[in-house]
Amino acid sequence: MPLIEVKLYEGRLKDGTDAELIAALTDAVGRVLGESAREQTWVTLQEVPRSRWGIGGRPGA
Repeated sequence: MPLIEVKLYEGRLKDGTDAELIAALTDAVGRVLGESAREQTWVTLQEVPRSRWGIGGRPGA
């Protein structure tokens, strides 16, 4: 089973974009691994506050 974990800044996902992103990632798995993988693909979306995200040794906030 493919598992895709996506972490992004909190508030980045707007109404409907979460479903669109999940569908697009699942479509990509289907194209690469074959359609049988589609039903077994898991996608998790995790929004992380900027203050808890480090970039270059500094918080993202």
